[in-house]
Amino acid sequence: MDIIERKFVPEIVIKDYSKVAWVYDIWSLLTESRTAEKVLEFAELIGNKQILDVAVGTGMLFKKIVLLNSDGFTVGIDISPPMLEHAKKRLLGIKNKNFILKEGSAYNLQYSDNHFDLVINNYMLDLLPEEDFVKILREFHRVLKPGGRLVVSSMATGSKWNNKLWYKISRSFPRLMTNCRPISIEKYIRECAFDNIKSVYITQNTFPSEVIKADKN
Repeated sequence: MDIIERKFVPEIVIKDYSKVAWVYDIWSLLTESRTAEKVLEFAELIGNKQILDVAVGTGMLFKKIVLLNSDGFTVGIDISPPMLEHAKKRLLGIKNKNFILKEGSAYNLQYSDNHFDLVINNYMLDLLPEEDFVKILREFHRVLKPGGRLVVSSMATGSKWNNKLWYKISRSFPRLMTNCRPISIEKYIRECAFDNIKSVYITQNTFPSEVIKADKN
């Protein structure tokens, strides 16, 4: 099944997510919570780590990462100010200020080479143009330390008929899905010189997702 074409216009993405920020937590609980559990499992958050979470959204998963990485430091970025505001409110009660949340773009990560032990990215690549996948994955690779790990989740096609309904919805009603659509990115991760790649497909309430972990040599 072909990947549906998309264009990336930051202003449109920010506008779309501003509209859904108030209800995004409900969507996440219904369709993405099992994926979040697998992301944490793949991340193996043990010890003191420098972590970058790209596209934190409302911060549901980011908060768990911060709590599990209490002896390290966690950076969260997103291009949507309304989503970031929700994330900041969610983390107000955390006394250990071992994190920072700020605006940022995956296209140009403002960090030096070999900076992070772990990069996490959830449900972002599936709204971007396919021709940009390698560009962004190379940015992730650049900021990871040798031996560091990437964990990525995205909307997937799925194998059952009810999974594939999401493909049809994404094609026919893109704005309803905030331009997200099913993608497959393992081949692009391989192209960017990652190693020890492992992927898992997850379905929650018919919504299909894929979680991939990969290491930098």
